[in-house]
Amino acid sequence: MHSLSPGATTLDIFLASEAGFCFGVRRALETAGEASERHGHIYSLGPLIHNRQVVEDLAARGVEVVDDITCVPAGSVAMIRTHGAGPAAYEAAEERQIQIIDATCPFVARVQKAADLYQSEGYQVLVLGEADHPEARAIVEHTGGQATIVQGADDIADLKISRRVAVVCQTTQRLENLQELTNALLPQVHELRIANTICDATTKRQSAALEVARNVDLMIVVGGTHSANTTRLAQICAATGTPTHHIETAAEVRDEWLADIQRVGVTAGASTPDEAIEAVVQRLQQTG
Repeated sequence: MHSLSPGATTLDIFLASEAGFCFGVRRALETAGEASERHGHIYSLGPLIHNRQVVEDLAARGVEVVDDITCVPAGSVAMIRTHGAGPAAYEAAEERQIQIIDATCPFVARVQKAADLYQSEGYQVLVLGEADHPEARAIVEHTGGQATIVQGADDIADLKISRRVAVVCQTTQRLENLQELTNALLPQVHELRIANTICDATTKRQSAALEVARNVDLMIVVGGTHSANTTRLAQICAATGTPTHHIETAAEVRDEWLADIQRVGVTAGASTPDEAIEAVVQRLQQTG
């Protein structure tokens, strides 16, 4: 945690040591940029990342978002987003001679493979994640639709649990959530396999955000409102009791938030570009 205080101001600004683009997101954006330059116009199967401003910038460069592979013209070029896709998307692309550029985050691909392996070995596969999140849905598709998404320990109360269970995690989950699910499952099963597939970058960002939130009067979390990892950062910061605001851009910062505030912390999700973070810091410095 380090101060970004501009000097004369009475407002001290602390930026989390881990914030902003992760490896998978940076890799995907570089891949999209190179592909759009090479092909002129390409399709993204869903938003490449959960950041509206970045997706709009990509659209201006020729990256068109579509709902699924059926919306892509035959013979075109399509990108698999960072959250991954199910086997059906790859099969449909091959049938229609669509060139696939796979930007699935390597950490997400690891979860897909683990879930598929456990399913093939006869385990009841549980995916710790969010039911409506594209990453979690794609993981289920890699098990032939047999895995079940659970959001936490409470969800297993209504499930018929088999003797052999395997758990994989959406990469943006909290370790505490996995520990609670494990504790709830242990008394009910004879064999339990756990794949801690929570991304290391996610864990580091959550720890860094928590450290800052505990030492400031106000937290600002920057990132897409549809971003699971950014939303989780906001939840973690708010849980400390520190007033927390989740925003997408610097224009959303309100002067009244800073009334009688001396120390403000800033963190950002893994799909938040550096310039968005810098803009928020500058806005806070001007206010201070």
